[in-house]
Amino acid sequence: MSKDPSPRTPQRTAARREEILEAARELFNARGTAAVSTNHIAAAAGVSPGNLYYWFPDKRAVIRALFEEWSRSSGPSIPESDDPGATLRAFFAGVVAQPAVSARYAFFSRELVALLHADPELAAVYRSAFEVKTAAHSAVLASLAAAGLLHNAVGSVDLRDAVVAAWIASEAAPAFLDVVEPEAGPVRARAVSTVLLRALLTEAGERQLEHPNRHRLTVER
Repeated sequence: MSKDPSPRTPQRTAARREEILEAARELFNARGTAAVSTNHIAAAAGVSPGNLYYWFPDKRAVIRALFEEWSRSSGPSIPESDDPGATLRAFFAGVVAQPAVSARYAFFSRELVALLHADPELAAVYRSAFEVKTAAHSAVLASLAAAGLLHNAVGSVDLRDAVVAAWIASEAAPAFLDVVEPEAGPVRARAVSTVLLRALLTEAGERQLEHPNRHRLTVER
């Protein structure tokens, strides 16, 4: 039996939407998107199919909404700081945390490319998020290189390439490692996600990352 025909207050509407998305996320993770219908989602969320359409007209709309959640949760959030070492640590902390975020939305890690090719609207949203975030992250890494904490390049790999590679690794690593190293767990995914960025560290950057209390840097604004 479906939940609530209770009056739709803004708070109740938002809560119900979140319940639907949570039910959909769990179903997609467990079964894959192709095996899950809007009727399955409605049943898991405790609403009627008709009520589900009040929030989401079709399954693609549900997937897009979950992508927006995933995107908001993804990637380093870099606080403004006068200390390049603090910025470096915040950036790496965000990269290290990404596999756990991706694991929560495991179906995206497994199906992302297929979903993007199947839904031009989702692809456009993804492309926009990619461009904005990689530009911002490249700017952060450039500032860290200017502070002497990163090399500008390793061989032919420049900072922009490193950001793109780290993006791909952080999104793909959990699903890939589930297949080739199922026993490895999140620690391995974190290592894979940071390997190229660690190659860019200078000696000063390594010191800042490993021993922040011993080596504090400041820059003038």
